[in-house]
Amino acid sequence: MPRPTPGNVGEQALRTLGDAILHAANQVEDMLPPEARIHLIRAQRELLLAAIATLEHHQAPPPAARRSRRVRRISLD
Repeated sequence: MPRPTPGNVGEQALRTLGDAILHAANQVEDMLPPEARIHLIRAQRELLLAAIATLEHHQAPPPAARRSRRVRRISLD
């Protein structure tokens, strides 16, 4: 069995989370008024966007180390 890459793991996790949220939304659809459903859909979208941003941040390569430049005095004659 091939080993999953980090990008695939994140996508798989987001897909699973989205499926779970859709399943839960379908279960309570009849109990919620339309305004509440719209609010929950928007909140779900914000949650998924935050999760994607977090995964992308943690999967990004670390920034290259920068060397600090020392300020050198220039003598004026």
